[in-house]
Amino acid sequence: MVATFEAEAEVLRVLGHPTRLALLTLIATAEQSVGAIETASGISQPGLSQQLALLRKAGLVATRRAAKQVYYRIDPAGFAATTGLLQAFAGPAAPAAKVPRRPVASAAMFAKIL
Repeated sequence: MVATFEAEAEVLRVLGHPTRLALLTLIATAEQSVGAIETASGISQPGLSQQLALLRKAGLVATRRAAKQVYYRIDPAGFAATTGLLQAFAGPAAPAAKVPRRPVASAAMFAKIL
């Protein structure tokens, strides 16, 4: 039996747009008001509302209303199934390669070299 992946495909479709990825990046670290998102992104209100609505519909963001302000935050549950799928494709994470550090040159080192 072939598994159906409609939900995962929808999340990937929504994530496949550069504007929506940028918006998710803006709110990834902290909850943001619509006004703050508009200012930081430079996207005008009608376009911003449309993109945020698509993120809401896909379950990737959650909202909170305080008076007239609407705040957006990442909803980790919306990413759960897709994250598992992508992790299965990627396989186990390879250990990070160590990059040799060069000593920082300073006046003291320069004097020693001469």
